[in-house]
Amino acid sequence: MFTNEKAPLANILVKTHWEQGHLPQAKTKALYLPLIDMKLSDPDTMMTAMVRVQELTSETGQNFSVLTCDQQLYRVAVQVSWANPDRFKDMHLRLGGMHALMSFVGAIGSLMAESGLSSVLSEVFGGVAKMLSGKKFPQIVRALRMMAEEDQIASQSRTAKLWVEVLVKPVFLMMSYIRAEREGDWLLHLTTFRKMLPYYFAAGHVNYARYGLYYLRSMEKLPPHVQSHFLQGQHVTRNIRGIWNGLWSDLFIESTFMRYGHSAGGIIGITLKPEALKIWAVSRHICCKIESDMKEMEEEETNTTEVHFYHKEEAKARVIADVKDRAGLRQKLDTCLHPLDPNEHPVESIVNITSGKIAPPTVNVDSAVKIGEAILEDFEKT
Repeated sequence: MFTNEKAPLANILVKTHWEQGHLPQAKTKALYLPLIDMKLSDPDTMMTAMVRVQELTSETGQNFSVLTCDQQLYRVAVQVSWANPDRFKDMHLRLGGMHALMSFVGAIGSLMAESGLSSVLSEVFGGVAKMLSGKKFPQIVRALRMMAEEDQIASQSRTAKLWVEVLVKPVFLMMSYIRAEREGDWLLHLTTFRKMLPYYFAAGHVNYARYGLYYLRSMEKLPPHVQSHFLQGQHVTRNIRGIWNGLWSDLFIESTFMRYGHSAGGIIGITLKPEALKIWAVSRHICCKIESDMKEMEEEETNTTEVHFYHKEEAKARVIADVKDRAGLRQKLDTCLHPLDPNEHPVESIVNITSGKIAPPTVNVDSAVKIGEAILEDFEKT
């Protein structure tokens, strides 16, 4: 493990897991099915997929199934489930955690617009506009984590309240949300997601706000036989055998089947002919399985099966990069108004820490969490 006196231990939780004798968890086995060549948002497409999942569940001798989707497809799946409650009573729908986190980061970016955050991050990171929209994951996770580390003093001015409530605390939620998945901690996942919901509502991320609340309530009411599996950490997946490397299932799909589809031999840049695309769609799952099996055979023959005892964020190159980027952020922050020092802020106003521009009195983004909570409560009552 590489450490540097100018940077904190990249991941003390990994070290703690290792010292406490946690054993490496098994790599998740991915099996691929033919693509359904139909419009994704069509309920018939989702119905077809859900019925196939039920068939596979029955064939493997299981008595329930768990289906994970991003928000767009989760909405369709929920509506299909509502329309057929008896047929899908043993199917439990999960909202993709990676996409939920991307939307949460986008909510932070929306609420922190005109605060000076984007100007500070632009000094060190490229593509900040996309990062703050939630599109460049996990780069924005790293950037926001560093910002929170550089601003640790709380105060009472409206500007400071904005930075604490809408940046520092959300970053801690983000880190807790990631930790829950890395450790396979189901209760921490639910607790953290509940605290994230007001930000979706306050930022106007309507779909994640509404369906996120439904997701939370449905997961809180899981049958005991399903909940017992999740409490054992079986809601997470792993690309490599190891510790502290659990993944959201939608991220697992992105890093396996979707990655293969966009890499050499994938769909990008091959052809636009419909017939050729159909051949690719109905055969890609076989190619992915062959590729995966050949890789496993190579690992067995060469005895090079990977086991991760430390996370990649603890690698020497990452720690050195973090030291450099923290220095860049600090250099920029030294030229700005201190976001948490009330002595540098106008009385009863919110100020942009880089430009000095003062927001009109009607701006109330510093109360975003309170406003979001109120909207959430009203929505759940109606």
